[in-house]
Amino acid sequence: MSEYSIGFFGDLTTGENYQTKYDRNARINILRQKGYDVLFENVEIFLNRFDFNIVNLETPLTDITTSSIAQKKRVLHWADKEIVPQLLNKYKVSAVSLGNNHILDYDMQGLLDTQNALKSAGIGFFGAGVNLDRASMPLIKRISLYERNINLYVIGGYKYHKDYDKEYDFYAKETKCGAFLLTPESVENLIKTIKENDKDSKVIMFPHFGYDLMKNTNLQIEYAHQFIDYGADFVIGHGPHYMNSIEIYKGKPILYGLGNFIFPANFSAKTEPYNMVAELKFFETDNDIHSKINIYPIYMDNHSFNPVTRLLRKDELDKFIDLLTEYDTSVKDNIIIDSSSDLIRIEFNYE
Repeated sequence: MSEYSIGFFGDLTTGENYQTKYDRNARINILRQKGYDVLFENVEIFLNRFDFNIVNLETPLTDITTSSIAQKKRVLHWADKEIVPQLLNKYKVSAVSLGNNHILDYDMQGLLDTQNALKSAGIGFFGAGVNLDRASMPLIKRISLYERNINLYVIGGYKYHKDYDKEYDFYAKETKCGAFLLTPESVENLIKTIKENDKDSKVIMFPHFGYDLMKNTNLQIEYAHQFIDYGADFVIGHGPHYMNSIEIYKGKPILYGLGNFIFPANFSAKTEPYNMVAELKFFETDNDIHSKINIYPIYMDNHSFNPVTRLLRKDELDKFIDLLTEYDTSVKDNIIIDSSSDLIRIEFNYE
């Protein structure tokens, strides 16, 4: 094999909790009216393009209807545990991160239902588990290029948030299920151990961090820089439902926020419609293994009650680039834009 590509996708939910509410209030329900496939039909091109696809699954897959935190937490996500795994398989989702602020919306049973549904469908998962040891385990993917091996370790989890610690009890502990509390302190030894024990390793941080509907925050920047200081090779973030900027730090790429991928909910005009898909590609040149990141712009109008993700149009590209490079404007010198087809590709060069 001469090259291998991994697609990274932002927040994904099929939105049953939102669409059911819209259906009750106004008989607006895209899932009922058009079916689940409408959510994917415009972006299937990406899922067929890459060798391995990873998304942030921001919902439990469960049919439970009661939650211990229903009176505390404003928004509880749920999705169909039979339909959604079939859908993920159909559209070639290889693995999902469960390390986010919704995976324990329906308590331990909701998490167990999710993991069992994914296991039955043959879909990998990471970032949450029945205890801290399981929740902190990276997704490991071995790639062989010519006679060289690369072992990818993808580490997922959710940033520290006081309410999720004290009020919702969301984080995994030694004998308690939950999301992995992903902070620089919690992964310092994990990253260093991987690097010391595996000379063929590449560590990819896939954190759920930032704050809803906000641009890069100081906390994200602090986390990402420390991840790289401790030895991570890439940081590809998600979480704010808002595309964040990119940066090169110590020669390593940081994507602070992919934004939404599939998220049929109305955000009441509080977020920009621009999001992205990231491709991490490994390839052999001159008997050595190199990597690059390609960014693919996507667009989803979350001002609607039935938003569907689509490819970005060329006339929308300037605004996308402004947002992408807003934090570190110098990266404009490190990107190459190919808009020769409907599938716009932005090469993000850091080596």
